[in-house]
Amino acid sequence: MFIANIVSDSKINVSQEFNVVKNFDDIINSLPTLLVGYNIVDEYYPEFDITNINVVDNIYWIFKRSENRDQYEIGLDIFINKIYSDLFKELNYIFVDFINFKLKSIKKIISKIYEIKNKTTYIYRDMIYLYGDNLIFGIDLKLLKFIGVDVNKIKNKLKVISTHFLENDDTLSEYINTIEILDNKIRFLPFIYSIRN
Repeated sequence: MFIANIVSDSKINVSQEFNVVKNFDDIINSLPTLLVGYNIVDEYYPEFDITNINVVDNIYWIFKRSENRDQYEIGLDIFINKIYSDLFKELNYIFVDFINFKLKSIKKIISKIYEIKNKTTYIYRDMIYLYGDNLIFGIDLKLLKFIGVDVNKIKNKLKVISTHFLENDDTLSEYINTIEILDNKIRFLPFIYSIRN
C-alpha cells in the first residue's frame, strides 16, 4: 500500500511506502504527490508560485538535488513528515489502564479487540501495541503482572487472534528510520508494518 507519490526523473531514496515514478501520468490520483524538479512542476503547472511548496491541493514540489541541494533535503523532509503526520492524525491511541479503567470499559476494549479482523500486534520490551481499524491499543505488561495476570497467557492469546504477531528487535531495526521520523513513537510500528505488508 502506498501513502504518497513522488515524481522524479532522478533516483530518490525513500521508504517503500512511497510510490516513486518518473512520469506524472503514473501517479495514484487519490494520494498526495511531490514533484521533484523545477522542470517537472513547470511542465504541469506553469503558473505555479516558486516560493510555495504547495502547488495545488494535494500537489507539492521541491527543487532537485542538482538544482539546490539544501532546499531539496529540507523540502523532502517536510513532505515526508507531513505525509506521516497526516496519516497518524486518523489513528486513535488507547492506553489500556487495567487499574484505573472500570471493568465495563475494559470489557468493551477486549470486545473491540476481538471484533477487529486484521490485527497487527507488536511486543516491545514491556509493552504490547495492537493495531487495527485505525486504533492502536497499548498494554503495559508490567501493569498486568502487578495485578496478577499471567502475561504469557495474554501473549499466547494475542498470537492466536492476530493476523501478524511481531516480537523481536529485528522488526524494530527494519523500521527504525520511519519510527525516528515519528518522534520515536514505537506504538506506530504495527500500523507501519500493516501498510508495508
